[in-house]
Amino acid sequence: MKQVFTILLLLLIIILVSFISSIESMDNKTIDIQLVVSRYNENLEWLKEEPFNKYPVICYNKGPNDNFYRPDGMKVINVENVGRCDHTYIYHVVKNYDSLAQHTMFLPGSCNMPNKMYKARWWIEEIEKTDKGVFIGLNTNDGIKNDLYSFQLDEWAASDDKNKSLNPESSLKLSDLRPFGKWYEKHFKDIKVPFYTLGGIMGIEKENILQHPKSYYEGFLSELDKHSNPEVGHYYERAWGAIFFPMDNVHFIDQLA
Repeated sequence: MKQVFTILLLLLIIILVSFISSIESMDNKTIDIQLVVSRYNENLEWLKEEPFNKYPVICYNKGPNDNFYRPDGMKVINVENVGRCDHTYIYHVVKNYDSLAQHTMFLPGSCNMPNKMYKARWWIEEIEKTDKGVFIGLNTNDGIKNDLYSFQLDEWAASDDKNKSLNPESSLKLSDLRPFGKWYEKHFKDIKVPFYTLGGIMGIEKENILQHPKSYYEGFLSELDKHSNPEVGHYYERAWGAIFFPMDNVHFIDQLA
């Protein structure tokens, strides 16, 4: 009886050591996340905070100044101020198509705003849990094309005060095709995507990008590089799930659930 107890105790110790070892291995695992920031006039001080301060950053600077925080190793690329953050994200995909991170986290420079900070943190923390893709957004009843079919904007101004102080423009270059549903049909036909994200915040997996050729993304750039405040940018913001369709490998999280 004593011998059986000893054997069981040894087995328990082995299992416990193995469990602790696996936990430590997960903690020490390096997750390949690249932060891509679209900046205009923001100070980017939020990059000092976790979880943002753990990952490499590429900043696309669309503003007329360089008065912003730069963490060690940050790569700064000055680009023309066109297409808002939506142009920036597709531009990054095109220019880095052959050297993408496993998880690319696209973020606006205005992530200091409470609603954006909450969502950006949440998204990165979800990726960190499993090292797998997630999509945090809003669900629809009948797909984004049908639910948002009539969406269009005649004017829009920057939501961030620093950006607005430097560029208060609110007039939009209207989309050649509007409303949203007509534009969607041109690009994506009958693809049914149930979810979308707002705020210029999203994480995309390498395989979801690479399932389409570089030329596919280059075609989108031509719609976004004509004006600093294009209405069509707001269409792209709502259509990322279609742009990177299919996304069957990604776990959807309803941000309102």
